[in-house]
Amino acid sequence: MKLAVALSLFATASAFTVPMQQPSAATRSITAATSKTATTTRSSKTALQMAKQTPHGGTLVNLMTDDVDAAVAKCTAEVQLTPRQLCDVELIMNGGFSPLTGFMDEATYKNVVENMELPDSGLVFGLPVVFDTDSEDLQPGQTVLLKDGDRPIATVEFTDKF
Repeated sequence: MKLAVALSLFATASAFTVPMQQPSAATRSITAATSKTATTTRSSKTALQMAKQTPHGGTLVNLMTDDVDAAVAKCTAEVQLTPRQLCDVELIMNGGFSPLTGFMDEATYKNVVENMELPDSGLVFGLPVVFDTDSEDLQPGQTVLLKDGDRPIATVEFTDKF
């Protein structure tokens, strides 16, 4: 199932890489009908370039690393992720929660809950993203390997516990 989803997304993305063709007759007639000078301009941008959006906060966060072994070696504990935690971790890692670069600390959490914005930038962000766990073993300053079954997913250094 995961392979089918990945192939589908790749096919969709690659479909937008074809350069734009000259506007169709329908587009030209709409242009002519809406302006007195019927000039059609040809864009040099591809459809993919025109469809791109600016990430929330201006920069797309990408926390992927090529040196997995070094990251895993720094860990002092392991945690099995719940499906919800796995989803949050993946969205932080691939930029789905941009501009977040990790889970929220207590101050950021409170600001998002009370004001629906990130405290430092003032960006609208209405979803508090925290690592929810009942484990008393996890402490601030600890670097933990997050796993999904046998697969290492990410490492995280805890800064707050609330």
